[in-house]
Amino acid sequence: MESNRSVGRDVLFYNKRIINNKKEMKAVVTLSKKFFPAHYRAGQETEFKAKVLAETKKHTCRSNYEYWAKKIAKVKETGGGLSVRQWSEKPYRSPQEIIKDIPADIIGVQKLELRRTKIVANHYAEGIEKPLITIAEYEYTATVDGVNIPVELLAANDGLTPEEYKAWFAPVFDKAEKENEVLAKLSAATIMDFAIIHFTKFRY
Repeated sequence: MESNRSVGRDVLFYNKRIINNKKEMKAVVTLSKKFFPAHYRAGQETEFKAKVLAETKKHTCRSNYEYWAKKIAKVKETGGGLSVRQWSEKPYRSPQEIIKDIPADIIGVQKLELRRTKIVANHYAEGIEKPLITIAEYEYTATVDGVNIPVELLAANDGLTPEEYKAWFAPVFDKAEKENEVLAKLSAATIMDFAIIHFTKFRY
């Protein structure tokens, strides 16, 4: 998963060469070398490069599934590929380093529907009607192409622990709920769609 500020916006398509009168297309996705400032592990190494090369990081996630589905289909149609890269330092302010170029017949995309449900717990003292403290927690559940998938599995295949994975998505959900305050107040759950971009032949 890429930082929330760049989800779905860091792709570059360019012509690589022409084969059988078709322009071969290549997609570029960039991964963060370090956890972004809003994450609880801010500034620490993500180790995504090593995980991609070891194929323990099997995919990344981006917003705008429809956009990515069309782009990956185009790459596969033209026999292109996916160039997985990382920012050498700060995202968008430093050169990109190539991690791995992946052929079109290996890459893929699936639709991730991630649901965040707010759970509020009130704690009372004996004999007092009003709660002494209210604690809000969030529960994440997910489906991939309509099939229930444990968040723990999604996190592991994204090269993260479950808590790191949830913290990575948290700012995305916070922003969506802030922009849609009325709807957020009417429902305890917020549902968002993402694209899972596969680096291997693994699929859910």
